[in-house]
Amino acid sequence: MTTVAMTFEEVRATLKQRFPMLMVDRVISLDPGKRIRAIKNVTGNEIQFLGHFPEHAVLPGTLIVEAVGQAASILFAKSMGSGTRAGEFLVLGSINEMRFLKPVVPGDQMEMDVQVLKFIDDFAVVEVSATVSGIEVAKGKLGFARRGFQKPSAET
Repeated sequence: MTTVAMTFEEVRATLKQRFPMLMVDRVISLDPGKRIRAIKNVTGNEIQFLGHFPEHAVLPGTLIVEAVGQAASILFAKSMGSGTRAGEFLVLGSINEMRFLKPVVPGDQMEMDVQVLKFIDDFAVVEVSATVSGIEVAKGKLGFARRGFQKPSAET
């Protein structure tokens, strides 16, 4: 088992997302081709809390999915280079059995655990779990595909 930890700077160098959509702060451990554990520190000054919700800030479920998806992207990049070659990116293709069990709020440190279920050519399926203080807050399965950028044709 190979265990790799990554700092925020290493995470930022690996992911294509930038502020305000960079949702992984640190990688605790990474076993290429198998599993990643990563951290998202939830702070009250994040832009989504201006409207979700002004009186009681809650991290939207879509952003929890984005965070675990970014952790999966790091795992793929460190496993096989998927989505990191010039002109390629990873696409979230399916969200299955996703459940949001408890609210995630500012001050929480969300730990994300992503485990590979299948790698098939340009596709991957992972099982994800997010916890705060050891309590599961979200879980489900995500499917990804590797795609290339399409340049617009001269005729359009």
